Amino acid sequence: MEKRTLLALTLSFLMLGFYPVILQKIYPDYKGPAASAPKAGFIKPASPASPALPHSAAVSASAAELSPAGDILFENENLRLVFNKKGGVLREIAFKKFADSETQRPLRLVSLEDSGQAPFAAEILENNAGLPAEAAGDYEVRAADPENILAETVLGGKLKIKKTLTFGAARYDGKLRLSFQNNSSEAIEFRYALVVGPDIPPRHSIDSQYLESNFYSNAGGRPEIRHVKETKLGKSVSSLVPPEWVAVKDRHFSILVKPLSGGGFTGLVQGLGGHRSKTSLVSEKISVLARSSAEHEFQIYIGPNELQELDPIGLGPLVNFGKLDAIGKILVGGLELLHKIFKNYGLSIIALTVLINLLLFPFTRVSYLSMKRMQLVQPQMTRLREQHKKNPEKLNRETMELYKKHKVNPFGGCLPMLIQMPVFIALYVALSKSVILINSKLLWIRDLSSPDSVPLGLSLPFLGNSVHILPLLMAAAMALQQKFTQIKLEGQDPATESQQKMMAVMMPVLFGFIFYSMPSGLVLYWLTNTLLMTFYQLRLKNMTLVS
Repeated sequence: MEKRTLLALTLSFLMLGFYPVILQKIYPDYKGPAASAPKAGFIKPASPASPALPHSAAVSASAAELSPAGDILFENENLRLVFNKKGGVLREIAFKKFADSETQRPLRLVSLEDSGQAPFAAEILENNAGLPAEAAGDYEVRAADPENILAETVLGGKLKIKKTLTFGAARYDGKLRLSFQNNSSEAIEFRYALVVGPDIPPRHSIDSQYLESNFYSNAGGRPEIRHVKETKLGKSVSSLVPPEWVAVKDRHFSILVKPLSGGGFTGLVQGLGGHRSKTSLVSEKISVLARSSAEHEFQIYIGPNELQELDPIGLGPLVNFGKLDAIGKILVGGLELLHKIFKNYGLSIIALTVLINLLLFPFTRVSYLSMKRMQLVQPQMTRLREQHKKNPEKLNRETMELYKKHKVNPFGGCLPMLIQMPVFIALYVALSKSVILINSKLLWIRDLSSPDSVPLGLSLPFLGNSVHILPLLMAAAMALQQKFTQIKLEGQDPATESQQKMMAVMMPVLFGFIFYSMPSGLVLYWLTNTLLMTFYQLRLKNMTLVS
């Protein structure tokens, strides 16, 4: 096997193997039918049901199905939330405007069975009154009025904790007020941790790489978002400066808490082992005088990572595409603009891919022609290497003269591609994380944010009882691209020709494997791009041979 072919294979495998690492550096640590909406703030006790799901389950069902008697169910046009009397915490979340692609029921995230790790658990830390933590203690949970939920408990007969949660009629954001009332005759000093949430349970295999916690700060007018992924048992990560807000998020949804009062807080992510973590806001030490109280207020957000929801309430930085954030947001904006024309996100992805390729075509042309010129001089390069294999200096001199004679730039095929890469990577991440693709359909594809599963009617090894059609079409398109765009040069070494054929088979198989479980919207983009590149290369191939 020639050195250049071995090098190409090695680089290909390194690129595929280290691709997650590259994304990690660029993005460091890093809608379906709406259910009929009840009246704003409609609240009722949740009905008894079957036992709760195991930890980190993610299902789609009506909220009442898993809610034990005594819990409180809150509903507005966007959300269905179940508050648990054990810890007075948020136990279940259902997004009523987003449906599960399999069941078509409201998409639901089920919190941990351990109430001490569920959103809005309040854990008393070090204190001078011997108070227990009681993050999962029993609370009296009730509806104060159509828009407010109260949860109250008393610790050690001394400190009364009252949580008041308020949500509007058609909103994903609300307010949380924490009141600490000292019923004793002495001042109580303590710190507490307010749980933002555990990891959002992954719904698809790709989701795991996007699970993270965020610390956002804006000290001195310099906005900074810190991406944290820490799941090792006993390990923890603290914010370096008091955060403006803290969030847990996956590629589509977030739970966010922003302190509005109460002094300084520290963001904290604690690894729980088993790829799990807990994120909290930890208060500074506070002192509540005898027979008095202190109150802290927080803004909360439970909803999609969508700019049109977040920008109006000042939380736009929650949507972040890393170092290519600006390019990613421009591309998403272009996708939404095209959706207004085509009324379908699948068609809009195809149209956006065509437009991007047209804009970048001059770079594609330069890159492709440069590579083909290199291929055309390869027979002469082979002869030069044979003639001057014992004289490297003369070989280099003759090589440069050959390049100059045929107007070959050794870097001409790489530099234009480097210019295009930021756009392609930004679009890759934008399509992976865009919540607008949930429940968007195209032909047989039911959800562009998920793999396109087509039932087989039987179970096959490795595939199961369904098959993903789009990645197979993409692999076939790549194979055709390799077949139609290869140039067989006069006098080409048979071994080199054999190696090219092997590469033409290996690359489609590798990419088909990598993309098999990717969101179908992302695969659709890559399929469209492959077909366009095949067309371009066929046109340019003829031009190159003539020249």
